[in-house]
Amino acid sequence: MRRILVALLLVAGACSGGGGEDAATTTAPVPPTSATQLPQPTTTVTPGGWHLAWQPTALVEGFAADLQAIAGVGAVSMVRVGDTRIVSSATADGTVVDQPGDGFVIPAEVHAVTATHADFLPAEHRSVLLSMAPDEVLLGSTSAVLRRLDVGDTITFDGGLVVKVAGVVDDDYVGDAEIVTTRPDPEVFGAFLDKYAVFWFDGERAELEAAVAEIGGEPVVIRSWGEVLVFRHGDSVRSQAAFKERFGEFTIRPSGDGFQQGASWRNEYLVTETIPLLGSVTCHRDFVAVLREAMEALEARGQGDLIRRSAFRGCWNARFISGRQAISHHSFGAAADINFFEPVDGPFSPTHPDLLVALYTVGLTSGHLWVNPDPGHFEWFDG
Repeated sequence: MRRILVALLLVAGACSGGGGEDAATTTAPVPPTSATQLPQPTTTVTPGGWHLAWQPTALVEGFAADLQAIAGVGAVSMVRVGDTRIVSSATADGTVVDQPGDGFVIPAEVHAVTATHADFLPAEHRSVLLSMAPDEVLLGSTSAVLRRLDVGDTITFDGGLVVKVAGVVDDDYVGDAEIVTTRPDPEVFGAFLDKYAVFWFDGERAELEAAVAEIGGEPVVIRSWGEVLVFRHGDSVRSQAAFKERFGEFTIRPSGDGFQQGASWRNEYLVTETIPLLGSVTCHRDFVAVLREAMEALEARGQGDLIRRSAFRGCWNARFISGRQAISHHSFGAAADINFFEPVDGPFSPTHPDLLVALYTVGLTSGHLWVNPDPGHFEWFDG
């Protein structure tokens, strides 16, 4: 039951993966109806006034000023998001922790914030952020575990910058970021996008949503603290840190517009198996089990005719998101394109209610509700 509830929460927001990997829904969609009706999720919003706003792709120019001008809005922290590459890391005494070598690097998501973001951190971390030097960073809690690093340890990026870990902050307060910096230098971390704003608001939600609807002519998604699983942009897609934690972290060797994926991860996690309805699939070994469960459920219910095997376009595909340096979730072998490019009103609809029920139930989400729709793309979200 929890998987269904979480899946429904996720399709109420934005997403990443497949072709529309940086999109967002702007209104809560109505879940599909079928013989197996999905229950409506309940939303719990904790008091405190923390809110978050984001738009498809990136915030429009002047967003922060327009947001600040709305009655009831207090402190506003603009968060820029980019993708960086780690070449090595070491403990405070110089002991090497990670050092891929041979041109391979570790991809990581980095968030750039200003001092204002201290207002949205737990008290014990505010002074750390406010006193951070240009060569210091914060790590999200999941990232710290992945990196096997703590305060005082160091990270070297592919541009040559060496930084010291100044603190480790719970993921919830830094948008599941792997690395948090106060210097959004393109020459150090690559290109950044203004992805979301965290802000304080005291007033009626409906009035806030009406006010932000006018910003830049682009749809705006508003979330309250506690309303979604991940308090970040594209909140219906799990972060890169979450995918790494669930499916393992790999190295890449960039080449042109793509990359070569590290062999050790591929050898450990990728499998090719035959499963009902889809045939041969190459995916992460855990994701294969998830797909098998969903397809066997459809088959057991006599609904195998919902799947067109020739329209299964695969699972694992090591690549960047189109036009960016962010890692596609297909690279983890944890996304699948099922009934891909089939008409949504056709006999093999990728949005057939019973197909969605089967895939939501095992913890996946569908891209058909994204602002840049991607019908037939399904990826891991929960479980």
